[in-house]
Amino acid sequence: MNLPIAMAFQRAPTPFPHFMPLDPARTQFSHGPNRHPDSLPRVAVLHHGHVDNHHALRAQLQDRGYPFQTHSDGELIAHLIDAIHQGNPLQAVHRALALLQGQSTFAVQFHDQPQRLITAQSSTAQTPSQVIDLRA
Repeated sequence: MNLPIAMAFQRAPTPFPHFMPLDPARTQFSHGPNRHPDSLPRVAVLHHGHVDNHHALRAQLQDRGYPFQTHSDGELIAHLIDAIHQGNPLQAVHRALALLQGQSTFAVQFHDQPQRLITAQSSTAQTPSQVIDLRA
């Protein structure tokens, strides 16, 4: 694990008691479909990059009842991972990454597994896609 990133994840508090992102203002959450924004989030995502196919993915998620509070790609990724998640967080991140077009790097934490952090990076011309599963 990259120590400076790990140390940054330990510093900044957010509504997820165990999720310590680099920049709490940029952390996005998914509460699930048709859920009130004050309910406990199920997925937290810290995202850097851009999603080229965000319009199509956003429309599909809205049709499934996912409310969007912002226009950020991080919120889109949080909802996408929540929609795909069927009990296996690592598989959900892999599947979401396969659906995203564009260059993205993100960290994901699931409410039901707060000791686990999964990071992912989309492929570029220079590097293949990567998913890393970090457990406390």
